[in-house]
Amino acid sequence: MASEIVIHPDDVVKQGWLVKQSKHLKEWRRRWFVLTPQYLCSFKNQGENRNPTEWIRLRECSTVKSADEDTTKENSFRVDTPTRVFYLIAESGQEKESWIGQIGRQMVRRTVLMEDQQVEYQ
Repeated sequence: MASEIVIHPDDVVKQGWLVKQSKHLKEWRRRWFVLTPQYLCSFKNQGENRNPTEWIRLRECSTVKSADEDTTKENSFRVDTPTRVFYLIAESGQEKESWIGQIGRQMVRRTVLMEDQQVEYQ
């Protein structure tokens, strides 16, 4: 069983409402998302900071990009992991670009940190 995820307010990079596609039924559900340097977490309610309904470990992400054509929905984007593609919809085009940018920066940051650590240990 995975250890409990608790988000500390100082770790929040971005937060806000997004609509996500459910894993099995493929239904669209509004969720409160919180981005930290390590995770993108979804919660049913704004202000929650523990036990997310779902989470994406950013170090496992390969891609974050627009998905309007994939979903046929405006302001949608996708976050790709080895086991699943997460489809999300922002409230506006500006918010969509902001989420893609912030998630992408955290993904790059993790890669750079990991590469730096590898260099130090060689």
